[in-house]
Amino acid sequence: MSREASPLALSNQELVELYISHLIARNRSERTIRYFRSILESFLQFLDGKRISEVQLYDIDLFLARLRQSGWKPDSLYTAAVAVKRFLEFVGKEDALRGFELPRREKKLPRYLEPEEVKRMVEQADSIRDKLIVMLLFTTGLRVAELVNIRRTDIDLERRTIRVKGKGAKERYVYFPQSVAELLAAYVSSNDSEWLFPSSKDPSSHIHYTTVERVLKTLARKAGLSKKVTPHLLRHTFATLSLASGLDVREIQELLGHSNLNTTQVYAHVSRERLRKDYERVWGSVL
Repeated sequence: MSREASPLALSNQELVELYISHLIARNRSERTIRYFRSILESFLQFLDGKRISEVQLYDIDLFLARLRQSGWKPDSLYTAAVAVKRFLEFVGKEDALRGFELPRREKKLPRYLEPEEVKRMVEQADSIRDKLIVMLLFTTGLRVAELVNIRRTDIDLERRTIRVKGKGAKERYVYFPQSVAELLAAYVSSNDSEWLFPSSKDPSSHIHYTTVERVLKTLARKAGLSKKVTPHLLRHTFATLSLASGLDVREIQELLGHSNLNTTQVYAHVSRERLRKDYERVWGSVL
């Protein structure tokens, strides 16, 4: 395709592949790329041969309506709408988006674990690796993609810092307490891979994020927790407890790698809810 030619001259599948290449080039996470690809493939199937160049607003609305009727939850429906919107913007089909509005999402406060619950999970871990996975997510607020991509050279045990590449390849430093430093020192000395968490199948690569999810699910079950424990739940826990313990919201923004302070502000609401519950526990039965 020449530089002057419109991307819309390509086939639907070629347009999707072009957009996926765009996401890869901008260092989007493996999970985002996989999820967006799945949504866009479903969108192409829904179009049933209709070319992207012919798509109109009603095609998008009918597609999202079909997803909703098939049982998609509000948050998933919102993500699907974002994927289609960004794809159409990328290929130059903005005319189909005139009057388009993203579906409303449920406004839910982030859930979190109590420190005692995290401790119970750590106690159930049979290996230093699994203990470290829980403790690093809990004490640093790392995203799961950031965790699995840690290299040994990113870790400074003396300063107790980890250099992290977050979304958009933005680099930042996170900190960890002495208890984690001791675990890290013991663990790092036991393997010579460049990765902190090497794959058991291929030591030259790191573990997959699904391995981390599986570890947390197993430990939560062994610990007798009824909550669905995910890497993101531990990230929420880090932010909530940090705010409740006195860290400034802008400091938490820096530690989490949020580009927008509004994203971090939600934890102020969580902290107030936690405060209300603690108040009720203390004062609810005084009189």
